[in-house]
Amino acid sequence: MSQVRRRLVLYLSGFDPRGVRYYHQLYRNEAAKQAEVSGYRIDVGKRERIANHVLRWDVRFEGDGESVDTEYLYCEWDDIVRHFWVKSPIELAGVTLTASWRAIRAGVFTKTFQWSWPAGVTATMPVVVILGLIVLILGMAAGGFLLFGLWGLLGGVALGCGTLWLAYRLEQKFNLTWVGRILSFHEREEQSRTHMLDKRRDAFGELLVQCLARDDIDEVVVAGHSYGAVLAIGVVARTLEAAKTSDAKLSLLTLGQTIMWLAWLPGATAMREEIAATAEADHIDWVDFSAPPDGACFALVDPYTAIGGRQTDRKNPKLLNAKFHEIMKPQKFTRRNRDWMELHFQYIMATVKRSDFDFFAITAGQQTLGERYAHRPSVRDFTRLRRGKAKALR
Repeated sequence: MSQVRRRLVLYLSGFDPRGVRYYHQLYRNEAAKQAEVSGYRIDVGKRERIANHVLRWDVRFEGDGESVDTEYLYCEWDDIVRHFWVKSPIELAGVTLTASWRAIRAGVFTKTFQWSWPAGVTATMPVVVILGLIVLILGMAAGGFLLFGLWGLLGGVALGCGTLWLAYRLEQKFNLTWVGRILSFHEREEQSRTHMLDKRRDAFGELLVQCLARDDIDEVVVAGHSYGAVLAIGVVARTLEAAKTSDAKLSLLTLGQTIMWLAWLPGATAMREEIAATAEADHIDWVDFSAPPDGACFALVDPYTAIGGRQTDRKNPKLLNAKFHEIMKPQKFTRRNRDWMELHFQYIMATVKRSDFDFFAITAGQQTLGERYAHRPSVRDFTRLRRGKAKALR
């Protein structure tokens, strides 16, 4: 086993308007918690801007008598998220309905239910709630007026307000507006209306090429969480040739990926090509972590297979279960108490006990990503969340 002494991490967050300050503080706080649980020492330095849309902090890891130094680069794109972050409730409802209709026509929702029905429920819940609210409020008001006149109309409006309160509670639990915004952004991406993000991908790809050219780095990890997995694949796909001649090992870590909501759209040809190129590249290590209870991701779904790729003699991606039932507090994991957002962010948070999945050991510890999980086979036979013909695909 080769010892990693210096590592470089490129981290890409999900569709989140919160910027580097939030993610730096999250990494620092959760790393400290994980260190207490896992018995190693980890020190997280101050953040500094080193280029346009690139910030850095240093991480020092000490465990088992060995030390590792990591340069952690936060690849910034939250400014783009804020640019497309719809605030008006009426406009948000409009873009959600428009994007959902586009996804329905393209068959994205149908495929989502076939490959992972929890992700299907998550994707369709915003449009169902919006349409349900419209029908209920109008129906209550009209029905009340027809039956009881003005007083009935007022009563119908009151019931409508109660319905709005219920919708508010659903939003608090499932973050429906967040999902609606993501669906809308997927549509914009597919129709190539986010050229600023294409330029950002190119810039991050150039940064990765520079990192791979260094002779003082043992491993370069590109980590993408949620929608950030889409960007991470695009960045890695741009540097596959450079990785062949690099002294550093190139590793791709995708966490709670939502790739298919974009990749299944008809116009997302570039995304599908990037998935295929990355999956067929044997000189890199791609590990994809997900968890079936996380309804905001495609749990244990191989993006390459899901877009129609049938090459079986490949190692990438290795699909692994993060096993949330083992790494979260039992009272938080129960169905009644689950927080949708916290569940989806668990991949980049500390565990409650020592675990095979440890985000901070992956990004700062002694082993490369591939070596760390060489002992675990890829989970390609998990079909419990699938429907129809998708059950037969591995």
